[in-house]
Amino acid sequence: MSTQPHPDVKVVVFYVGTSLLTPLRKAEREICERGFKLVAVVYNGGLAWSNSEWQKAENDLSTADIVLIMHLTDSDNCQRLMGGLDRFKHRHHAVVVFNCLADLMRKTRIGRLDFNKLINSVGFSGQSASKMSSALRLSYRLATWMSDFMSRRYRSKGKDSSQPIGGGFRSYHKLIGRLPKILKFIPNISKLRDIKNYLVLYCYFLQPTPKNICSMLLHIIKHYVPGYSSLAATDPPEIRPTTGIYHPAAPQLFENFETYQIWYEKAKKQALIPERTIGLLLMRPQIVSEAHGHYDELIETIEAEGLGVIAAISTFMDNRQACRAFFLDGSIKDRTSSKNSVKDLKSRVSQIVSLTGFSFVGGPVMNDSEAAIEFLKGMNVPFRSIVSLDLQTIENWKESRIGLNPVQTAMQVAIPELDGATESRLYGGVRQKNRQPEALPDRCSLIARRLSRWNRLQITKRHDLRLALLVFCFPPNKGNLGTAADLDVFPSLMGILQSLKSDGYNVHVPENSDLLRKLVLEGNSQQWGTVANVHYQMSVDEYRKLCPYVAEIEQEWGRAPGKIDVFNNEIMILGEALGNVFIGVQPTFGYEGDPMRLLAEKGGTPHHGFMALYSYLEKVYRADVIVHVGTHGAAEFMPGKQAGLSSQCWPDRLIGEMPHLYLYSVNNPSEGTIAKRRTSAELISYLTPPIDNAGLYKELAMMKELLNAYRKSTRESEKAHLFAAIEDQARELHLS
Repeated sequence: MSTQPHPDVKVVVFYVGTSLLTPLRKAEREICERGFKLVAVVYNGGLAWSNSEWQKAENDLSTADIVLIMHLTDSDNCQRLMGGLDRFKHRHHAVVVFNCLADLMRKTRIGRLDFNKLINSVGFSGQSASKMSSALRLSYRLATWMSDFMSRRYRSKGKDSSQPIGGGFRSYHKLIGRLPKILKFIPNISKLRDIKNYLVLYCYFLQPTPKNICSMLLHIIKHYVPGYSSLAATDPPEIRPTTGIYHPAAPQLFENFETYQIWYEKAKKQALIPERTIGLLLMRPQIVSEAHGHYDELIETIEAEGLGVIAAISTFMDNRQACRAFFLDGSIKDRTSSKNSVKDLKSRVSQIVSLTGFSFVGGPVMNDSEAAIEFLKGMNVPFRSIVSLDLQTIENWKESRIGLNPVQTAMQVAIPELDGATESRLYGGVRQKNRQPEALPDRCSLIARRLSRWNRLQITKRHDLRLALLVFCFPPNKGNLGTAADLDVFPSLMGILQSLKSDGYNVHVPENSDLLRKLVLEGNSQQWGTVANVHYQMSVDEYRKLCPYVAEIEQEWGRAPGKIDVFNNEIMILGEALGNVFIGVQPTFGYEGDPMRLLAEKGGTPHHGFMALYSYLEKVYRADVIVHVGTHGAAEFMPGKQAGLSSQCWPDRLIGEMPHLYLYSVNNPSEGTIAKRRTSAELISYLTPPIDNAGLYKELAMMKELLNAYRKSTRESEKAHLFAAIEDQARELHLS
């Protein structure tokens, strides 16, 4: 007796992120091995689709048996998708939507369950969700929780609380934790069958292991694609911890810090000393779905720098829960303080680095920066947010002159900046032909070294730290040496030096700012024919040894040492050392007649003298931190990508692994943002000086009165008299 062959099944998936790709491809292969063909077509709903890309997606929608949509919150893509779902509604056996905008959630349709009808029936009847049957109520809550969360914009109840008003995400979080147990009590009969099936699919979705994603697809096919009802029942969902600590060398996740600490110190032969431990925030779906190769390499690279790591799996919407559980020691606190205050708890980490790419509080749905800042200020450790390419490929990023695309920059750089995040460097992504996220080794190495250097600032005695403060000559040839916008530079430097001295740094403080100015800008300058004091003379051989980019610079500026800040074939490093504090002078741009030209040059480079200064600071002087003083210098405007810089970008090459502070005028956030993103600067704002009407001195004031009288006069004889007086006054003031 011959068996009827199963028809092919086409599943079209729209998602945001990279965590689902690996389990989807594994599921596709496994299902095909069972004897029927499954074709899974995947689209990243976080990208800005071009017309041709949308046309391709629409063609796939027109031939899809099943449509799966997850985590879409981009309104433009949602609108396009809703139109396509309506046009090809007759073709789809099932449309399953999880955690998307409310209007898109309404498109969920499996069997007799139609979310649009469900939500409308509640709205039209005025029926409270609490009066529905338990199964219907669950479906309704899952259909509307995200839109409720976005529209209400939950705020924290009290200081340092991680509980949103009305429950918010915490309520949803508890719901999904109880869901597998609740399913046992929902009957699989009549119209409840489709509701239960949706909840089963949701359980698989929440735990996106390769096995669960395979079971999710098989469950939909068995129940809703004609000809497959004879398939064997799928296994119950595998359950993974909601939060925990991950390590690539560990056999399992750790649900508490104490267990992880015992394993770590035994396996890694290294104690988790808070002052030398980095806290990482990871996306749970990446871990559960086994798409964590980029995490693994970054963790191992950080550990290779001698740092400990606590890699906490974060919840979907709020990182505070993971920070409280794993980065704070609740056993050490002031007993007289509120038990909920973050300030009372000792931190187990010296820095927090978010790898989630989303808001600290709010995830991909919203940004509650006030709650994030309040919590992070309580922890009082630096907060970084680094980038994985979820919305573009590695190839696209490499080829792009701007680096991160606008959507990626907005979501993974700009929004975390609202929480106070810095160091928006790239560490990994997905290649065009490989759906598994991977690390970018050179970027991971630089991030690890920078984290180590930031840590050194925390643990080294202040007397032993070496600081480099740079003043500018920008714009060039305008008498601007040692100046900055809205800042009196040398009096400000005097204040900084005095504060450093009182805080225990090894610094020699001149008697006054005028003497400081002479030491830096005059000194031995006449002897060398330079614009400032010569602190160090770098030979061409030393320059070539220190700087690996000399050949590239020579293509633009000719053979080293070039012509700028050069004497007797040596490059002059300008500035003055005052103990362990070096006050240096950043060279000019090099294009004196057109200083902005370099910004538009695709293949431009800084000149030899400019590169030599930063090579000296990093490799000869060995600065522990570099501080650019005032608005603004030129390093952040050197050629390279706008955001998500590569090792080919000159701002990245100039700053290297040196921690970077930048004193920047508060009234120039746009260019300050450039400095932050292109040179990993930590901005320290200063206020603009107060401005008042300066008025006119006596002779000009008299001229003003004469002119006003002339304008108002209507008699010709009087005007002639006034005109003569104006001419006399103009000659006296040398205006004629």
